[in-house]
Amino acid sequence: MYIRTERFIQNFSAVIPLGGGIVNLIEIEVPRKCQMIVTDFGNYCDTVAAWGTIFWSFYSDDHPLYPYETILDQIGFGTGRQMVQSVPIEGGHRFRVRATNPTAGNVRMGISLAYDLYYQE
Repeated sequence: MYIRTERFIQNFSAVIPLGGGIVNLIEIEVPRKCQMIVTDFGNYCDTVAAWGTIFWSFYSDDHPLYPYETILDQIGFGTGRQMVQSVPIEGGHRFRVRATNPTAGNVRMGISLAYDLYYQE
C-alpha cells in the first residue's frame, strides 16, 4: 500500500569526451520503503552526425535495465519527453542514466526524465 506519490521531472546534460567517454547524467539513490518508476524520457545531443553511434543506458545499481541498456535512437527530446515502458526501481537501489560517446569528437548529450516515487507504509 502506498501512502504518498511524488512526481519529478528533471533535465541533465554534459559534454561527453571523445573516444569512449562515459558520464553518468543522473544518479538517484531510491529511498528505502519507496519504489521509483520511470515514466517518460527524452534524449538529445548537439551533434546530429553522432546519432546512431552515441548511446544512453539505464542502470539499476551496476546492472543494465532492459529494454533501455543501449538507446541509439532519439526518444522525444528535452521538453517533449515520450512515455516509455515503465521501469520500476525498488528502494535501496541506485538508478542511473549513463551517456557513452565512442565518436572522434566531444558531444553534448542530455536527457529529460520524468519519474514517480511511491512511498510505502
